[in-house]
Amino acid sequence: MTVIYVTSGAWGAGVGAPLSAADVDGNFYDLDQRIVALNADLDEGKRIESVTYTSNSMTFHFTDGTTQVIPLPIATLEFVGEWTNSTPYTRGHMISGGGLGIFQVLQDHTTPAPPATFDPNATADGDPLYQLWMPLRDVNYDAAVFVSGSIMRDAGALLFQGIANRSMRLPAGTEACFAFLEAGNDGAGATDVILSIQKNSTEIGTITFPAGGGQDGTFAIAAETNFGIGDRYAIRVTASDNAEPSDLSITLPFLRTDI
Repeated sequence: MTVIYVTSGAWGAGVGAPLSAADVDGNFYDLDQRIVALNADLDEGKRIESVTYTSNSMTFHFTDGTTQVIPLPIATLEFVGEWTNSTPYTRGHMISGGGLGIFQVLQDHTTPAPPATFDPNATADGDPLYQLWMPLRDVNYDAAVFVSGSIMRDAGALLFQGIANRSMRLPAGTEACFAFLEAGNDGAGATDVILSIQKNSTEIGTITFPAGGGQDGTFAIAAETNFGIGDRYAIRVTASDNAEPSDLSITLPFLRTDI
């Protein structure tokens, strides 16, 4: 069937009269059949039918029965320690930064020279260099001290001394600080027993057992103090002329700062 035209032109000769309803319907049907024929002649092509996954690849299954396996990248993370100046880092490195936690390096870069400090919000070309991967909370590293027998000593005498085997911090205040005398400070003529908490022979706080039977010590630690590996923490006597107080127990609430 052919299309019927009213007028004559580039499309051919026209009938020169209005088309009947049958002519119009025939024209539409002719065009419809041409479209159907074109679609029937088109190749179906190659389409994705389904996708499957494994731990390290994905496979595309196509309508023509073929498949394509695409390997998936595996993230390799490596902890390289504390953030340092003038250091090249590679994407996938994990660093400990500013006591805030463990950060993943997102872009290859070299850190700035000293005295720059770690900036968790640093960017390059508008994109972040780091992403917080694991926030760190305070990790207790308590030091338990026991001194057997009488604590009567000359002023400045050493009761206990330990050495930090990792970096740590003694917070200010009295939270989680405990001191106890098994035999209280209540002998005749008793006076306050005052002990000095020291870092490398420098006082950073005190513990006071009041006269009159005091068994629980009162702490005074004005400011937090950081200890590095090899620093000494000690308990010394600043005032203790009482023979009766004895068997001293102390807990110092250190916090680890090496992670």
